[in-house]
Amino acid sequence: MVPVLLFFFYFFALLSVLTWILKKKHIDLSFWEITLFFSFKVLLGCLYGYIYLKVYHGDDTWNFFADSLKDYDKMITQPGLFFQDLLPYSAFQAAHGFWQGMTYYISNLEYWLTVKMLAFFNIFSRGNYYVDVVIFDFVISFGPVILYKMLLAAFPGRRQILLLLVFFIPSISFWLSGIRAEGLVLLFVALIFYYTDKWFSGKKRVHWFIVMAGLLGFAIFRDQSLVIFLPAYFCWTLSRKAGQKALYYYIWLYTGCLCVFLASLILSPEKNLANPLAARQAAFFRLHGNTRFSLDTLEPTLPGVLRVLPEAFSNTLLRPYVWEAKGPLQWVSSLDVLAFWGLVILAAWFPSRDRRMVLGHPLILCFFFYAVTQIILIGYVVPFPGAIIRYKALPELLLVLGIGVSIKPGFYKL
Repeated sequence: MVPVLLFFFYFFALLSVLTWILKKKHIDLSFWEITLFFSFKVLLGCLYGYIYLKVYHGDDTWNFFADSLKDYDKMITQPGLFFQDLLPYSAFQAAHGFWQGMTYYISNLEYWLTVKMLAFFNIFSRGNYYVDVVIFDFVISFGPVILYKMLLAAFPGRRQILLLLVFFIPSISFWLSGIRAEGLVLLFVALIFYYTDKWFSGKKRVHWFIVMAGLLGFAIFRDQSLVIFLPAYFCWTLSRKAGQKALYYYIWLYTGCLCVFLASLILSPEKNLANPLAARQAAFFRLHGNTRFSLDTLEPTLPGVLRVLPEAFSNTLLRPYVWEAKGPLQWVSSLDVLAFWGLVILAAWFPSRDRRMVLGHPLILCFFFYAVTQIILIGYVVPFPGAIIRYKALPELLLVLGIGVSIKPGFYKL
């Protein structure tokens, strides 16, 4: 009974705080829209934990929680040891060299920051997973809100479609609401975009520090994804005021990156840029999963990369097909694929009058170039459908938003 009371107490208390903050910041959301958004997010966050506990018998989200209970006791009884875990000593002790030590440390830091954040939440939740979900979703809810604010300012006539796509896509929101890294990474990405824009506008030092904090958080929780994100982000910073000429920045930089990548396949076996992809794929191949897509072994050569490309595209943007889906998460994934291509068809059928301007907007180009690159690379290394849909949730959201704002406003009235 007490956990239920705590759940509703924190839900309504944090909903009130969220509403107060968003009204103070003049976010164009009504009280009922905020309530529906936060309720939907918490519901999916709880559903995420419940499904993984009851159907899949736990995963990292429950491992984080179980370890946070131990860390809560450590925080109360031995606070020195609690914070000592965040130091790099043990990582460098197990490593051979500085860069390997940094790799171990960043990998450990993702785990420890998650566990210790939940340990802090346990002060208020009294060690209940679902109450922790409410607090966690309150923290990460600012990610989609910031994205909504930025996009609405850039495309003021798209309020309804943005409201739907940012907050209420069930499949994407499901993966961005559970106690995992994805929701935090969305928050970091939103902070990077928003405060980079504010820094260029006002040059305030605090904005620069927030951008650096966002990049650091991104590096800790998804360091490989940050490498993919940075070229698109760099193009966006260069082309923010370029208007329709922004596309040229992306074409030149990505053409250069592609040439360097292809040249490394041919000229330098030691510095071959496909080697990290091949190593990452091999690490996934060593894991066990109930369902596995067919995926050829990636050979770090030009023919090898081209051979795997169709499978990478198919596994991330076409599969699982409806007839091959097994279990609730794969059914959701299959419906997600159908909905995505339905949105693409809708955008082609009902284009907005300013579609060329919209699709050439620097921010939308950033979304497209990062999202497509990230999704295809996920297809190169991950053979498991459950992992694919979780890893691609953030880039898919950005891709969907870019497509969505190109649809004619009010098309549903036709």
